[in-house]
Amino acid sequence: MDPVEVINEERKFLHDVSNHLLVAQGMGSYLDKIIADQYPEDSKEAQRSKKALSAVNKIIELVKERRDSLHAVSED
Repeated sequence: MDPVEVINEERKFLHDVSNHLLVAQGMGSYLDKIIADQYPEDSKEAQRSKKALSAVNKIIELVKERRDSLHAVSED
């Protein structure tokens, strides 16, 4: 397979993953606010919610960094 084709397929894959991650981030933020209203900040529920949202945010950053790297390579 042509390297340019591989890069383009990976960029498309990462774009598709990003779309789903943004939905998860939005829903996670929404649920985090609901949990924050119903549980104390130091509760297990609140801590788990924040941990899940943090993990989604980290994955979004990793995907963005990878997309940027692929974009830079495809410009060479």
